[in-house]
Amino acid sequence: MKVYLTLLAGFFSLVSGQTNNAPVFDTLNTTGVDGDLRQRLVTTGVLESTPVGTILGTLQARVPGNPNVVITYGATSGQTLRVLSNGTVLLDRPLDREAASSTGNNLKVTFEAYYFSNQAKIFADTVITITVLDVNDEKPEFKNTPYNAEVPEDASIGYTLYSSILLIDLDVGYFSEVTLSCLVNTTNPETQESCDTFGLNTRQNSQGNYTGFVFLKRTLDYEVKRGYTMTLKAVDNPSRSGNNGVQLTSTVNILIEVVDRQDSPPRFLSTPITITVFENAINGTRVGAVTAQDGDEGSPRPIKIVNKAMTDPNNLFYLSPAVPEPPANLLYNSTISVLKDIDRETQLARYDFEVEAIEMENGVETDQRVTTKVIVTILDEDDNSPTFQQSLYNISVLEMDSSSYVNSSATVPGLNMRVADPDDPSNAQFTISILSQPNPGLFSVTPTSATQQAQVTLIVNDVNQLDYEDVTKRTQQILILARDVNRPNERSSTATVIINLEDSNDNTPQFPQNEYTVFLRENRPVGTQIIQITGSDLDSGENGRLVYSLRGTGIEKFTVNPTTGQITLAQPLDYEDTPAYQLLFRAQDRGTPSREASASLTVTVLDYNDFGPVFNPDSYQTSVNEGETNILIPVIVKATDQESLDNITYVIVGGNTLDNAFSLHPRTGVLSLSRGLNYEETPDRKGYFRLIVQATDSDQPPQSSNTTVDVLVIDKNNHDPTFLQSFYTANISEGSPPGSFVKTVSATDQDFGSNGNISYSIWSGGLDHFTIDQRGQVTVSPGAALDVDNVRQYNILIHARDQGSPPRTGSATLQVTLRDSNNKDPFFSEQVYIGSVQETVSIGTSVLQVKANDTDSTKSLQYSIDRLSIIAKSSDGTQITTFYPYDYREAFEIEPTSGVIKVKNLLRRDSAAAIDFNVVVRDVNAENNKEQTARALVLITILGSADLTPYFAPPWTITNPSYYYTLPEELAIGTVTSTLIATDPKGPFSITNFQEVPEQNGGDLGDYFSVNQTSGQIKVNRRLDYESLNSKLIKFRVRAFSQDNQRSVDANITIQVQDINDNIPIFLQTKYTVTVAEDRVYPYQIASVFARDRDSGSYSEIEYSLSGQGYEKFMILPSTSEDEGLLLISNGTVLDHETTPVYSLLLTAQDNPRALSSEVRQRSSVPLTIQVTDINDNPPQFSSAEYSFLTVESYDVNTDIGEVRAVDSDSGVNGDIVYTIVSVDPAPRTQEEDYFGISSESGMLYSKNSLRGASAKSPYRLVVQAQDLGTPVLVSTAVVHINVSSGQLDNGKPIWISPRFGDSNVVTIMNITENAEIGTVVIRALAMPRTPGASIEYSILSDNEDTTEFAIDKDTGIVTVARNRTLDREKQEIHDLILLATDTLNNTLQSTRLLSIKLQDMDDEDPSFKNCPNRQYDVPTETSVRESEPIGTLVYTARACDRDNAPYNTVQYSFHEDNSTYCYANITQSFKLDSATGEISTNKILDRESQSTYLICVKAKSPGRRRKRSLPSKQELEAQLLPLFTGDVLFILVTVSDVNDNKPTFSLTDDYTYIFSYPIKDNVYQLTARDPDIGDKGRVRYTITRCQYINTAKRRNITVFDAFRINNDDGQISVGFQSYTYFVGGYFELTIKGEDYLDSSMFSTYKLKVYIGEKSSQVRVVMNADPNRDQQKFVNDLEEELNRDSPNALYIPTDTRYHKTATGTSVNQIDICFFVVRNNRVVDSYDGSASLNEVQSILSSRGLGSPGPCEPSTTKSLEGWSSYWWVLVAFAIFMFVIILILIFAVIALYRDYENSMDAITKVELVR
Repeated sequence: MKVYLTLLAGFFSLVSGQTNNAPVFDTLNTTGVDGDLRQRLVTTGVLESTPVGTILGTLQARVPGNPNVVITYGATSGQTLRVLSNGTVLLDRPLDREAASSTGNNLKVTFEAYYFSNQAKIFADTVITITVLDVNDEKPEFKNTPYNAEVPEDASIGYTLYSSILLIDLDVGYFSEVTLSCLVNTTNPETQESCDTFGLNTRQNSQGNYTGFVFLKRTLDYEVKRGYTMTLKAVDNPSRSGNNGVQLTSTVNILIEVVDRQDSPPRFLSTPITITVFENAINGTRVGAVTAQDGDEGSPRPIKIVNKAMTDPNNLFYLSPAVPEPPANLLYNSTISVLKDIDRETQLARYDFEVEAIEMENGVETDQRVTTKVIVTILDEDDNSPTFQQSLYNISVLEMDSSSYVNSSATVPGLNMRVADPDDPSNAQFTISILSQPNPGLFSVTPTSATQQAQVTLIVNDVNQLDYEDVTKRTQQILILARDVNRPNERSSTATVIINLEDSNDNTPQFPQNEYTVFLRENRPVGTQIIQITGSDLDSGENGRLVYSLRGTGIEKFTVNPTTGQITLAQPLDYEDTPAYQLLFRAQDRGTPSREASASLTVTVLDYNDFGPVFNPDSYQTSVNEGETNILIPVIVKATDQESLDNITYVIVGGNTLDNAFSLHPRTGVLSLSRGLNYEETPDRKGYFRLIVQATDSDQPPQSSNTTVDVLVIDKNNHDPTFLQSFYTANISEGSPPGSFVKTVSATDQDFGSNGNISYSIWSGGLDHFTIDQRGQVTVSPGAALDVDNVRQYNILIHARDQGSPPRTGSATLQVTLRDSNNKDPFFSEQVYIGSVQETVSIGTSVLQVKANDTDSTKSLQYSIDRLSIIAKSSDGTQITTFYPYDYREAFEIEPTSGVIKVKNLLRRDSAAAIDFNVVVRDVNAENNKEQTARALVLITILGSADLTPYFAPPWTITNPSYYYTLPEELAIGTVTSTLIATDPKGPFSITNFQEVPEQNGGDLGDYFSVNQTSGQIKVNRRLDYESLNSKLIKFRVRAFSQDNQRSVDANITIQVQDINDNIPIFLQTKYTVTVAEDRVYPYQIASVFARDRDSGSYSEIEYSLSGQGYEKFMILPSTSEDEGLLLISNGTVLDHETTPVYSLLLTAQDNPRALSSEVRQRSSVPLTIQVTDINDNPPQFSSAEYSFLTVESYDVNTDIGEVRAVDSDSGVNGDIVYTIVSVDPAPRTQEEDYFGISSESGMLYSKNSLRGASAKSPYRLVVQAQDLGTPVLVSTAVVHINVSSGQLDNGKPIWISPRFGDSNVVTIMNITENAEIGTVVIRALAMPRTPGASIEYSILSDNEDTTEFAIDKDTGIVTVARNRTLDREKQEIHDLILLATDTLNNTLQSTRLLSIKLQDMDDEDPSFKNCPNRQYDVPTETSVRESEPIGTLVYTARACDRDNAPYNTVQYSFHEDNSTYCYANITQSFKLDSATGEISTNKILDRESQSTYLICVKAKSPGRRRKRSLPSKQELEAQLLPLFTGDVLFILVTVSDVNDNKPTFSLTDDYTYIFSYPIKDNVYQLTARDPDIGDKGRVRYTITRCQYINTAKRRNITVFDAFRINNDDGQISVGFQSYTYFVGGYFELTIKGEDYLDSSMFSTYKLKVYIGEKSSQVRVVMNADPNRDQQKFVNDLEEELNRDSPNALYIPTDTRYHKTATGTSVNQIDICFFVVRNNRVVDSYDGSASLNEVQSILSSRGLGSPGPCEPSTTKSLEGWSSYWWVLVAFAIFMFVIILILIFAVIALYRDYENSMDAITKVELVR
């Protein structure tokens, strides 16, 4: 504000005797005040924002002539300024320019200066005007608010839609200048849209007075947006002048409503429209609906919905006329229903047509129309049978040779058979089987089941049976059946296959025996017929015609007839020249190609003979598996004859099978089998054959001797258990208690051992009422409820199962019949018996009879009156409570057996007019002392003798003359509800005169019933509707008249109308359409449904249900609100928009939910459509986790390298994918090194910059991210490896795949033991060429001796041991091979890989005193000891060395005895030797004079292992011993035959190991049991007998099947699951059984614990790398020491590798990773690291440090913190909570600030 102050000074001079002059203000520049005030108050002015108390200046005045007078100053008017007595002027109140007086912006103040003289005040005053200067303290103010505007959607751009914005700013000058703009709030995108749509113009009316105009900037669309909120912002002082540039702002909203115009076509609520319908649906079935509305919702038109006929050529569906949907009538619905028959297979499961929505104007179609597609998914019904492509297949097949097929089975060639079922896969499952065939089991089909279609293969299970030589087999007719799985009895088809067998030369000629022996005296004449040998051939024609011939040395001595096989002598024989002829007798058929067979013919020339053969040994034993022909221990019988030497023949003379399955080579004595044996055919089922073998020499007369061969037949499980009876019967009482014996069944199994051990089980039919033990004893099970009335007979199927592998089963039926027992209570046929009797009747008169029954057959019922239940009433209905003078309890009695109630004593009506009591019936034959009774009520009325008043029949009584009936509603008119019976006691006569008595206050006002005057029948007179009756009780009175009409009696009739269930539930809506997001889960409520039922009680209660495909995903629960059903998502349901976007269900309301099955239930249904809306719940999925691409650095920029591809199953923007590169390794250091780019849309990788020089750092590892555009954003990543070649693609060197390596080009493998045999596989090398079309040639690049020990296949890359048993670890432990991979198309392209093979030790070295490191011994080694030393004095320590590694290098010492070297046995008298340490000490006090020297011989050997001398072969042994055979020494070679006398044993009884939750390898543990027996006797079969999962923390102990597998032959345990994440935190305990292969009773068991852990739970310690250290031994020793000194923890090594950090790998350090187990669970890396700290002393002593997690952190700064993730999470949560608190605090403070500012503004406005 500006204030102008004018000071006027006056000078007055008064002369009155003494002159007192008035003060005079000092005037500068004629202002009347000092210059400071003038400048401040007049010229400069005072700002209205000047603070109160500010000093504005100082007043100065003087008194002329009296300079010493003291002047006082003041202000005499106004409160604006305050003047101190010394003249100081201060501001006394706030200034407000705008609130100044009407004089303008000035304020006037009167200053005063005075003093006192003689108590008189001498003063002077002056008036000044303060200039108040303006500041910007008034913000612009919008007037005439609120602002609302309308604009038509078709308004043109520039259209002014509002012009009444008035804006005032009370400041002046530039402070009153105002700019008006549209405010954009960055947090609200709608404000930007409003400002882009509308603009502002401003007009200044005067200073601080403006008018604003809103105009249209762009076109509008009512259907897109119907309204806008535009925020206007007014800012003053736009030039920021003065007052430090302060600007004040005001905002106001203007609501702009868009007015609709008819410019938009109609639209469908959903497009395309998807519906489902079952094929074969009935015409008229409603399958869906179409809903459309006018796109102009502001002024909508009616909609017509029609089917576009051109798009529905089959006219399968009908659209009903569209009807509006109340209440707004904006939506128009048209139902889709079936018009014609639908066949899914014809329409290929889908049918599309189009519907059109048309806007109507006054009933006429307009051009505003829209079309959408209706997609009909046709659901399948099982209406097609599986059908063969033809019904008859006729093929010719050449008979088959079984030797050409494995397992004697083969497929039938030339058969092209297909079966197809066109139904949906869920309905097109069918089985394929053989319905009939000539030889059961000969043929089988595959597959046996299929879906939709199958190529059928016919298999011959035994090609031997397809034998042309068998006439019955030449034609085979097989009937094959294809049957629908869902409807097997209705949907099936057959096809016939006729196989015509053709002959082939498939049979080799056969001789009856393989060897023939003929003994012929040497003096027989030429022409002597020696033998006729004939063979046979099962083939026909030329294929079976045989030609015979001889071969061999000496055949000139014999001739053979080629046709008959007769052999005759052709030349004389000479025993001395040739004692025997070994010939081959040959038979050859004439087939093409021909087949031949031969038999050995031995012609022995006989000489005189007197010695018989002698067997050695005298008996033989062997074994054979049942069904096999391979004899496990070969048997060669051998006999010698001193005279005949080896001219001995062998033959089986006893013990053979009926068909001579055993055969014995007559010359060699080799025992063989021609077929497999059956355990059951052994004599007396003892399990073995005892063959008697005879050896006969060739001399004359021939001599023979016998031996036995025992052949043990090892049983195979090939017989089913067989019950002694197939049908058993038993009879038991229905009252049999649990455990009662029922029957013993018994089964046998012809197999042996565990194959014949049988266990029993009840398979079916027992209804859990019976149980069976392993002895076959059937008993009544605990809790069984046997009741002959419910089940009289049980047909129980019992299974007998053996313990073979696989097990076999037999079955039998036990029929158990229940006998009735007296265990049920009797019951009365009526519960109430009513009677009457005259009081004058005599004692003994029968009143009535009660009748009871009992279903038990042995019942015996007796009746009695319950005395305590007897009550009596007087004639007025009052109960009588006294027994005196009349004891009514003795009035009646009952006959015990008949139930007849009689009068016991005289009756007195005046004392007791009615007597009621209970009758008790008791079954006296009840079993088990259990009381069985029933009760009935008896009501007896005592009639008076003198009363002739008519009376009605009971239950009417004098005291209660009423009838009460309950009738259901809706009885037909005319229905007789009851008949009244009245009696006139005078006759007595039946009354025939009834009349309804009118009631004054009620009665049957509705005339619902009528009474027949003659018969007394009460009939329905009009409709009874329970719902419309005001009162459900209808009462009226009927009077009965006697014949003389003089006497009458009344009866009160009350009829209760009862509701019936005659109303169906009615839904409040004709259909329901709801939406639910796909991420919603149980128990989310989707919607509420309502239905009403006009019935009452339980009939009006409604139960909701759902049906239709997918109904199980939802549920309807009753609400606390009446008639409301809550539609919820079912428990376990996972909704997926991508799989099922819409569920079309049927919602059914059914009343009377508690009804019995026989009661009526009404129902109604409406369609329910549940639309599943999409959310972004599926991340993009790459087609592969890793990609590899190759490019060349010389290629141009922007060259495509390779494409990655991800898919997102979400829809819309949720499924749109954007690709980016997240990281590149190695990372680019400059922009030029940023080589790679990716197309955000296609995922195509390309070269972004020149790749020159990029091959130097190749390969590159890129992490590519696929991100969708949904909310929230979901991402996934893939790794891309890009190899950049320095030249063209065919210039790249091969890439090594195997052996793999980490950070060096060296691979060490340790899977080969020393002394490995030739051909042992070391590893398969694998390299990949980079040249297209090339392959790899492998070689070993080295010229040292290592390469001669190993070889590599140039094509396959398999590295094997090249020499047999030449690898010796003690000579060289590590062999280094350089593997060379050469490109076959360019041999200059080569890559190498160093393979280091470390041999594993085996126990192959003997302890020795020679060549020991750091130790040498002289021979003899000398030492000394003093005589007379005490016993035990140490003499010497002998130490030998064993070059094997532990545990094979332990040495055991003993004294050596050898008299030839002076090593005497008596040395032990003087010395003793510690066998473990080699320490020699005295065993007695030595005396030099007795003996001064001793020679002690010490032998070193391996403990527990005797050095076995393996004999050479028999030929080598014979060659060595013959020169030594001088005659005085006999060399006897003794072979010890093995018997199965050792069971398998494990070296340990238990052990432990580990696997990861996601196993990285299949093998878990190698188990080995050893059986010292040989052959099959030494084979071990491994099985897992128990697999228990144990989690002590969760208290779980469960059996888990198939968690692990074991190889039955080698004991290798492997994983059974792909993932073990469920089992993390616990362990498996496996019990493994190693049993003898031939005798399952000999076995050992082994316990193995398998701990389950996450890879992230591993911990590690770090040590420096040392190439001289045996790493594996170091880790084993460390594990042993840690577990020995840590009783509470178990340390399991998991990996040894180069040290990993967040920045890379260090080859100078080694990580040893562990699992730490505490409380039988693998702890996490945090607790594991803490456990390692507890054993720090052990780690430090071995040079180990840095304990921590095994997996390094991803960044260097966070290394070691990966296990403390929870700390970071907790900190993040804490910070999040703090930020929320701060946000809420700021919001609260801001609201307080706004409220205070509003209050101040209102005060200022009022002022």
